[in-house]
Amino acid sequence: MADDKKPQYQAEVERYKKEKAEIKFAADKLEAEAKDWDAQSDAQMHLHHRWAQATTALQISIALAAIALLTRRKWLEWGMFGVAAVGLALGAAAALHV
Repeated sequence: MADDKKPQYQAEVERYKKEKAEIKFAADKLEAEAKDWDAQSDAQMHLHHRWAQATTALQISIALAAIALLTRRKWLEWGMFGVAAVGLALGAAAALHV
């Protein structure tokens, strides 16, 4: 009796192997697409961090400018220019996608 069903089972095994190969091909394609999207996401997050750093440095520079004006301290004014330069450099790095 088992010999009678052997061709039927063999056909099912072949069908499952074929389906498995098709599913693996589709899964590999999706995996490659997901990796590509992950890489793009990482690049965009890096760019976001650069802009955030530039914005923070410029905000600190503005605060130092206000303090320098109120206290009339020359060294705070120079500090403000230094922090502003750092902010501009970070902004340039973000604009150039560095």
